[in-house]
Amino acid sequence: MVDGDKGMSSIIPDIRGLTAHIHEVLIATDDAKEAYSKLLELFKEDEIESPNVELMLNRVRQFREVAGKVGVRGLSADELAALDRHICKSIGARVKRSLPLDWTPYHSLAEYVGRHRSPSTELFTTNYDMLLEEALEHQQVPYFDGFVGSSRPFFDQKAIEDGEVPQRWARLWKLHGSINWRFNRASKVVVRTDREDAGDELLIHPSHLKYDESRRMPYLVMADRLKTFLKRGERPVALFILGYSFGDEHINEALIDCLRSNPSAACFAVQYDALSRYPAAVKLATENSNLSVMAKDRAVIRRREGGWIMTPARDAAALAEVFTVGAEVAGTDSDAPRPCEFEVGNFAKFGDFLRLVSSTVGEPR
Repeated sequence: MVDGDKGMSSIIPDIRGLTAHIHEVLIATDDAKEAYSKLLELFKEDEIESPNVELMLNRVRQFREVAGKVGVRGLSADELAALDRHICKSIGARVKRSLPLDWTPYHSLAEYVGRHRSPSTELFTTNYDMLLEEALEHQQVPYFDGFVGSSRPFFDQKAIEDGEVPQRWARLWKLHGSINWRFNRASKVVVRTDREDAGDELLIHPSHLKYDESRRMPYLVMADRLKTFLKRGERPVALFILGYSFGDEHINEALIDCLRSNPSAACFAVQYDALSRYPAAVKLATENSNLSVMAKDRAVIRRREGGWIMTPARDAAALAEVFTVGAEVAGTDSDAPRPCEFEVGNFAKFGDFLRLVSSTVGEPR
């Protein structure tokens, strides 16, 4: 988020905004617009309304796996390759942004992580951008992301599995890849770099297809890290989720499987909008008592759904950074419980909350 003349605005778009951007790029790209039009028609045939860019990319890759020399459903192998290339390139160009000089919620999160360094500090993100890495480095918080090296750091699965990283380092796992992950077709190596060499292709979105093992491995290992984090024996484990709408079935399956196998684990999903906007999350929360979904107007906690309320005189001051109390209801006592709105699903408010919490703890160990 950045602060402008008209208030807070996003540094990078959400999935809807990114999809709209990709749409504008593809309809204006000569060697992609015809194939893109065909792809949209196929979604209509399959009765899929408003597909987002991730669904588009997965569908393109599914088709590429079986296209051969004759193509599939009216799309040739060359058209599918062009769509894949243009979508990835456009995503990378759109989300390649830097943090502003002023303080942002990313800085607040990095500050909080730096003040709570422990073996259990692990960050999971489905974002492709580099904003979290930039914030951690700005706050001088050491972290490990699965890559080792200097010139073209390579993905090291064994280093992740062995866990021989200094305890004070945070762990950063990018579940959907990153705009600086590249797969070299000749060497079959996944590297982290901004420099594109011959034979490189971006790995910025997970493919759950049967690609060759070296290209698929980072995604499998990142998903395993999420499972490992939640399955820590009988140790209490808390996972806080912000900004994830539960649209990735593979992540959902891993999450729920682990929550069911470890009763001491708890997951708190904090959402930006009204609860009705997150039907998949609501369904999972009503079926699993250790998953709580907390949206702006309502929440599902221990399988029960309800609205937020607070007593102004008792709660308003203490919870001012978390809730906004609603207007007084006519004809009721001025201190009667009132509906309120949960604000921490807004990333800017979340950053304010973390900065407040960070100010109450000591320096990192």
